[in-house]
Amino acid sequence: MPPANRPAPPARPRPGGAGPSLMNPALAARVRQLAAQAEHRRAIAAFRARRAADQQARINALLLEAIDALASLLGAPDHPGNRPA
Repeated sequence: MPPANRPAPPARPRPGGAGPSLMNPALAARVRQLAAQAEHRRAIAAFRARRAADQQARINALLLEAIDALASLLGAPDHPGNRPA
């Protein structure tokens, strides 16, 4: 029977979760790499969403200006549609 104060082997987690990681350095590096790539993809998606929203806002503003310009032209007193028949 081993002594009671003998430390646990390095590959096994110690009681209470205070053991060494079971992941080797290459696997840990790959996990970090994949996490960074996923974060980069999320950042790109957020950028593209903001860009699309900004473009839509500009288009909407231009359409409102065009509608306003047409309304002012059609509402002018010398427009043929505004003359009495």
